[in-house]
Amino acid sequence: MVDWRKALLALAWAAPGAFAQAQSLDVLLERTVSTHPSVQGQRSQQAVAASELDYARQQFFPTASVSLEQVNASSRDPSYLQNATVNIFRLQQPVWTHGRLDAGMDKARASADMADQNYDDVRQQLALRVLQAWADAFGAELKQAALQTSVASHERLQAQVSRRIADGASAQTEKVLTDGRLAQTRAQLQAMAVQAQTARMRLEQLTGTPVASALVRSQERELPAMDAAQVVDASLQRSPAVRRLQAAVRLQEADVLERKSELLPEVYARAEYQIGNAAVANAPDAQRLFVGFQSKLGAGLSSFSGVEASQNKVAVAQAEVENAKRTLAEQVLSDWSQLASMKARQAELEGSLQASRETAQAWDRQFLAGRKTWLEVMNGARELAQAETELADVVVARVLLSWRMALYTQGLESLLPGTRTP
Repeated sequence: MVDWRKALLALAWAAPGAFAQAQSLDVLLERTVSTHPSVQGQRSQQAVAASELDYARQQFFPTASVSLEQVNASSRDPSYLQNATVNIFRLQQPVWTHGRLDAGMDKARASADMADQNYDDVRQQLALRVLQAWADAFGAELKQAALQTSVASHERLQAQVSRRIADGASAQTEKVLTDGRLAQTRAQLQAMAVQAQTARMRLEQLTGTPVASALVRSQERELPAMDAAQVVDASLQRSPAVRRLQAAVRLQEADVLERKSELLPEVYARAEYQIGNAAVANAPDAQRLFVGFQSKLGAGLSSFSGVEASQNKVAVAQAEVENAKRTLAEQVLSDWSQLASMKARQAELEGSLQASRETAQAWDRQFLAGRKTWLEVMNGARELAQAETELADVVVARVLLSWRMALYTQGLESLLPGTRTP
């Protein structure tokens, strides 16, 4: 029997053009997280948040205003005898806002941080989708190679049993069994080809470019030795989703301070320069300086209710952070446990595959010697194909889990080209 690795190598020699265009996993990741429309949308959101931060910063500066009025009053109106044009230029500066302006800045900073973390989270989710699609496609390719080998083996057995029937050495039922097994293996090969094509189409949708029919095998990521607690801690520190929710908590806390400041009167200073006077003819220009207090308690003292609502939102945001942490810890520990067991499982399956290969070859010889039945020969061929496909699953799963763990614990940048060192 031909090893599935050799079959893939033969495929590479048979179709060098396909592999010349094949993209490695890190290249697929970089292309997706750089060009996907959802990433472009998040960049626009970052620009919006930056503008809002600049707006909050500008609130500390004076507010300029201009008033231009032309009076046309009744001749009997004592307040506007001259029917003159009055121009007033004002400059108002907040002096004491009880923390409202600082809270507004904190909200804008938290909003900008949320936009940054949401950008990173979208890229991480896209990376996870690419990893899964690549694993599905590459796993299907490995299984295709194994099933192609199995089809060739069954075709050889079909030709063998046909010759034996012609010589009168085998019964017709043995050919019926062989034909059925061959048809079943061909159907499995066709289904696997469809699965590989579907996964490649998903990759094409994610990357926005055609994906080669044969993918480049990626090596398992080398991860530093960590226990369960260290894995969870590293994942929580690097999780953009958790950091985004933590920024949401800060935003709600700042909103509470902002609403509380509305319960107290603000102190402001205003300078005015007036040109013209509607009541006094030929009045000289006037300069004034005001100091005032202003309160905004809202309709029906609704500001008090606003404070309470904001405090409740803080509790909701804190609960969402805790929920996100537990969900991430559950996922990371599951991947970490599976990855730890995959090495031993792969070694066992490689031993099982070698045993199945030797058994199939031995039963072929023993059948010719009359010590094995044709059914046993056919079962040996089927078990060999099953062992090869199971090993392909484990090989791909190890790569997938190691890349996912690197993504969780080391960040997306560690997976992109030029950053291969863990």
